[in-house]
Amino acid sequence: MIIATAGHVDHGKTSLVRALTGTNTDRLPEEKKRGLTIDIGFAYLQANNGQRLAFIDVPGHEKFVRNMIAGVGMVDIAILVVAADDGPMPQTLEHMAILQLMAVRNIVAVITKVDLVDSDRVTTVSASVDELLQAAGFDNTRRFSLATNDQAAVTSLKEHIVQLADSQPSRHQQGYFRMAIDRSFTLDGSGTVVTGTVVGGEINRGDNVTLVSDGVDHLKTARVRSIHAQNAESESAKIGQRCALNIAGELSRPMLNRGDWLVTNADAQCVNVVDVVLSPALFVEDYRNSSKKPLRTNSSSTRFTLQHWTPAHLHLGAADIPCRIALLNVDELKPGEQGLARLICEKEFSAVHGDRFVLRDQSARKTIAGGRVLDPYPPKRGRSKPRRLQELHALDEQSPGAALSNLLELTPTGVRLDHFSRQLNLNPAELESVSIQLDVVTHRAGSEMWGLTREHSGSLQGAIVSVLHEFHDDNPDALGADTVRIKKLCPLPIEMDVLDYHLHLLVESKQVIKSATVYRLAGREATLSDADQKQWALVHEQLLATSPTPPRVTELAVVLDCSVDDTFQFLNHCVSHGKLYKVTDNRYFLPQTLRDLADIAISLSASDSLTVRDFRDQSGVGRNLVVELLEYFDRCRFTLRMGDRRKTLNSPEKKF
Repeated sequence: MIIATAGHVDHGKTSLVRALTGTNTDRLPEEKKRGLTIDIGFAYLQANNGQRLAFIDVPGHEKFVRNMIAGVGMVDIAILVVAADDGPMPQTLEHMAILQLMAVRNIVAVITKVDLVDSDRVTTVSASVDELLQAAGFDNTRRFSLATNDQAAVTSLKEHIVQLADSQPSRHQQGYFRMAIDRSFTLDGSGTVVTGTVVGGEINRGDNVTLVSDGVDHLKTARVRSIHAQNAESESAKIGQRCALNIAGELSRPMLNRGDWLVTNADAQCVNVVDVVLSPALFVEDYRNSSKKPLRTNSSSTRFTLQHWTPAHLHLGAADIPCRIALLNVDELKPGEQGLARLICEKEFSAVHGDRFVLRDQSARKTIAGGRVLDPYPPKRGRSKPRRLQELHALDEQSPGAALSNLLELTPTGVRLDHFSRQLNLNPAELESVSIQLDVVTHRAGSEMWGLTREHSGSLQGAIVSVLHEFHDDNPDALGADTVRIKKLCPLPIEMDVLDYHLHLLVESKQVIKSATVYRLAGREATLSDADQKQWALVHEQLLATSPTPPRVTELAVVLDCSVDDTFQFLNHCVSHGKLYKVTDNRYFLPQTLRDLADIAISLSASDSLTVRDFRDQSGVGRNLVVELLEYFDRCRFTLRMGDRRKTLNSPEKKF
């Protein structure tokens, strides 16, 4: 459980935390010298119920608001501190706006320094604070008035905070571990220590963590040697806890910077463009004269209308990144409104669906907006197209199940589940659980896992059957249609991998027959003419005799005693009848020969030795033809090239 202070500079936040916990959170020499909190500080309280509460003391000075934002990213409860002698001040409003934008709903208001003013002043300030809280949407907020040396009042506040903390539901341990780094240092005898707030998943002693940082050429990892969670030694740390990790490995102190992330997902990626839902900050103008020292009339106390392409600073986790705001579905946003936007940032960072963020203006002097990340891996083009806006609205859900359900209904031709899990930081077990709950039809095609509703899967099969009916009616002499023709004729914008899968289902159910590269409906057949049958017998005999290296078309032309053009025409006719595969511009393969070569590829792939040289040695096919053959396998999505090696993605029966 994490509790953060909020409020204007010199309103007594640090003194209040010290009174509640007995710890002075000012740790930097400059802070002690100036009596001013510059960076976030931490203190801990052991509640009677065994719960350990972490207090984050944030700076109140407007110069250090970026540090304040880093401190409230994952708080459960916020203590809004207002000094009785000052009343609400500019940073009071800005901190309230930040709490509202970061969706912190549990607020405790504390009027401090009541021993310095009379009771009428306390009443006036309390009324002003109540009005501000109500205007900002913080209804039913409990308010306390106290002096930090009043032990009875402090005890009453402490008891309320403990009760409020005890009533909060535990956070769902969803996704891979993610920790936003706010400090790193070297400890004698221990080595590198990294601290931050856990915003996703769980980490255990002995686990490996990966650094996600702008400018890092490759992912660097380290092993977790020990863990302190909530300032106590622990075997693990989980979402919503303050955490210190003692790590060893590739990561050293100079590599670890504030704003970076430690994660357990080795496939994590940096991004510099994210699609979000956001709202302008709710600044209140009507309270400038509500305190002894009125709110200064400056830009932070005026309402702000957000325009397209506004320059800003993105604060996400502990990062502060210059960016531009591209509004997607509106021309401008006013306070109280919500809209979709794309943030285009000057450097890379880590983000996943659901991450809360705050935007400050270009000069970093005022908070202008905030919201949630919807898609950390958006498409490069079509950001404002109706279809894309529908996808973002579908993703605007708190739970993975609701988001996936929306996308499945929106996308009748299938959702890329691997991409969805990356967006939401789901591990494989969580993705499988959500898919089972929604009764999703899943299949892996190539490197992607696809998901569809059962209704959409059935509709796709029906559409394919209708396409083949139409093809047979229009082409009575053709045996069937290949996947390219079927995809072109299909009324739905179906991906080739999804089409292949549903054709396979139709073949298994015997509604469709596959012959080499073409598919036909059961009961619909076309045969070669007698003259073509005689020529086919000659070609078939020649291809069997020269297997596995078929002759070139010019050589087959001699066998058929035809021109090269006529030979090409006849061989392509044989392809349309499912008797041959056209692998290169001048070589055609028998289906069985291609399946035999595919079996060799599978065998080599199993030993991670599917290279041009090894395939040449195993098959006996010449090197130049092997190169063309493997490229054909790539195009068919039977193999995937990875540098000089390849791996097989499907069984030969599904492809050849």
